[in-house]
Formats: sequence, structure tokens, C-alpha cells
Amino acid sequence: AIDGIHQVGVYCLALVPSNTLPKTPLGGIHLSETKQLFLEGALHPCNVLMCPHTCVTNLPKPRQKQPEIGPASVMVGNLVSGKRIAQASGRDLGQIEDNDQARKFLFLSEVLQWRAQTTPEHVLYTLLNSRGAIASSLTCLQLHKRAEKIAAVLGERGHLQDGDHVALVYPPGIDLIAAFYGCLYAGCVPITVRPPHPQNIGTTLPTVKMIVEVSRSVCVMTTQVICKLLRSKEALAAVDIRTWPPVIDTDDLPKKKPPLLHKPSNPDTLAYLDFSVSTTGMLAGVKMSHTATSAFCRSIKLQCELYPSREVAICLDPYCGLGFVLWCLCSVYSGHQSILIPPSELEVNPALWLSAVSQYKVRDTFCSYSVMELCTKGLGLQTDSLKSRGVDLSRVRTCVVVAEERPRIALTQSFSKLFKDLGLHPRAVSTSFGCRVNLAICLQVSQLFTASALCFELNMVAEYGAETHCIHI
Repeated sequence: AIDGIHQVGVYCLALVPSNTLPKTPLGGIHLSETKQLFLEGALHPCNVLMCPHTCVTNLPKPRQKQPEIGPASVMVGNLVSGKRIAQASGRDLGQIEDNDQARKFLFLSEVLQWRAQTTPEHVLYTLLNSRGAIASSLTCLQLHKRAEKIAAVLGERGHLQDGDHVALVYPPGIDLIAAFYGCLYAGCVPITVRPPHPQNIGTTLPTVKMIVEVSRSVCVMTTQVICKLLRSKEALAAVDIRTWPPVIDTDDLPKKKPPLLHKPSNPDTLAYLDFSVSTTGMLAGVKMSHTATSAFCRSIKLQCELYPSREVAICLDPYCGLGFVLWCLCSVYSGHQSILIPPSELEVNPALWLSAVSQYKVRDTFCSYSVMELCTKGLGLQTDSLKSRGVDLSRVRTCVVVAEERPRIALTQSFSKLFKDLGLHPRAVSTSFGCRVNLAICLQVSQLFTASALCFELNMVAEYGAETHCIHI
């Protein structure tokens, strides 16, 4: 498919320990058994090279069309009998999107306004609490109106201008999404920041302050609860509050609308900044333009087959990378309903995520390794109880772990084995890697993100490449 559509050769080398592949009676490698083990996930490679061109110099060249009578042909009597070398064919990915109405808009803010006019009552987001009940939800029109009010607040209280950077310090939820689109409506550049932890404010607050400073945010938007936390004695002991930019809470929004919604003059201008801190203490900031943002959402829409009647369960932190895009952006672009489950709620109720997947009959769900580990440890002895309560995971087509680290194969295997009795198919569980250097490069080895998705996104980065800046902390 990649050869036919993109004319690009892509190879993945899975290196297995020596003498572990099944052999034929004559001593050669048994190809069909090897393929079957690969499909079952039982090859257990010790190394996987996704860019082998850098270390293997004799890889095959991209396929070329061979003549009818090729070098593998032989004379059989007066006839030429030969084997035709395999060829791949496909169709241009652009043909799939001919009926995609969202594609005609250059900016995500325009897509939201269009959905608010055409499908005002359609639910885009549903947030669940620790009991599994709906804490809040947003329709297309509700999100549009809240974004308008936040844009008015930014203009009145913050006196912000086009292109000013605004730090969004919110817990995972609806407020974060509304604040993000409110910034787009006001012409500001949002930066989502994980709020400080109340029980560990001395360690977590300096990181928040550093991201605010490095991003050059001229304003901080948050909730009243976090505002009080930033002014507490513990916070003052960690960071001088006088060095903060103005802090605006958005709990009490005015009823007035902004005089005019902002429309960027150029799709290549900055849409948002994506900051993440690695386990080695590296702070990476990625500049995402409006063009790159739309292309990224369109890529995920195609590969995940997202459309308004779909429901996707997301149990991820929404502050950076693929987690942020899935939490905040994809539903507006694709129109599907996102069932949002804050990972912190699983500390109170470890069964929350799986129960929600069963209750809403979700086919595709996204989580993190920490969420998977919490379920494996917290529900190890409760599978019979969950089964008696009607938890059924047989409808799950893909359970994708969004990771920034090495694959934790032992954990995914334990998770699959533990919840097999609830109907979870072992091949449904897989891992997607979001790249910290450029979050537009990601690979999912399952039905969702295919190899053609990787090619599409690599091409997208080459065309719309997001800028990256890193500092060490």
C-alpha cells in the first residue's frame, strides 16, 4: 500500500534471538509458521528497528514494475512460464476525504463555529466522575458560547492582543477545553499546563512557573480553587507570587460576547504551544501552526475512522502530545463524542475506566501505561465481581496505550491476560508512540494507525513541520 500510494519504501526490522524461528525439515526457516507467530504476537523480538536505513546498507529498493517476462521466467516446451514479482497498488488518500466538510475550513475555530450552527445539540464531550456518573458535558453550541465568553474575558480583564501567549492551568475536564477554544477565538496562543499538586506543591509549582516563563505567557487562566492554591502559604514558600503574570479565573463568566471573533490572517501562524517534561528532566516546547494542527487532526480522523456517530473513551492526561490532541482537538474536528475519564479518578475507583468502556459500548479507547498498571494492580482479584456486574469488554476493537517510553510488554500482556475473561481480545491491546520532539510523528501498530498513517504524517511534518525548542531543567 505504501509503495502504491506514496512510492516510498518503508521497512521495519524485528530482530529475534538466534535459532528461535521455526525451521522446516530441511533446515530452512518455516515462513508460514513464522508469519503466524508474528500475527499472534508470539515472535518476541529482542530489538525492533523502525528506521533501519541508518544502520543497514543493503535494504531492498522500492518495488519497480517488472515486464511480463522477467528474470524468473523459464522455457517450458514452446511456452514461457514465469513468476510475476509482487506489486502493490492503492488509491490516493485524498479521495477518502472528498465528503469531509471540516476540510474546507483552515482553522479549528472555524470548524467549531460551523458545528455550532449546523449541529448545535450534538454532544462533543462527556466528562465522568469517580462514580461513573456524568459530571458535565458539552454540545457544539455550548462549547462555542463558553469559548465566546472566555474570549470576552481575555479582552476585558487581560487586555490581551493578537498573538499573546496564555497559560491554561486547569485540571483535566471541560474547563480546559473551553479555555483553549476561547483563546483561539480571542487570537491568543494557548499553552496547557498541568496544575500543581496540592499535596506536593513545593515540587510541582516551580515546574508550572518555569513553563509559564519559558512560554512567555502574559496571562494565566485557571479556576478559583487553583487561584487560591497559588496564593497559599505553601505556594508563597515555593515561588514568589509577585513574579507571576496576571491570573484570571474563569468560574464566573460574563454574559456578553466579544465584539468580533478573531480569524488568523495566515494558516501558518501559531495555533498553540505544546510543552512536555521528559523523565530525564528535558523540557521540550513544540510550536504548532494552524495548518499542522488541522493536518494532524485530519490524519487521526482518517486512520481512526472517526465520524459524529462514534464514541471514543479517553483516559489520558490532557496536557501535551497525543493525549492533548485526543482530549481537546479531535472531537471538534471529527465531530465524534469523547468520553473523558480523568486518570486521577481511577485512584478512587480503579474500575471506572473499564466500566465506562463497557457501559458506553466503546469500540476504541486510549489510556496510558500508568492507567493500565493501576487497573492491573487494583482489579487483579475483582474480575469475577466485574463480570457479575455486567462489565463486558468484548466490543473493544482497539485499546491503545499512548506512550513516551519503551514498550512495557510484560504489563500489556498481564493486562490482556487478566481481562480476557471479560471478553477483551488480546490483539486489541497495542501501544502508540507520540514523539516528544515533534508530536505530529506517531505510529500505531493496529487497526487504528496503519503504516500508511505513518507515511501520511511523515509527509505532513515535511510539509507543515512544527518547530521545536528544548531546554534542560
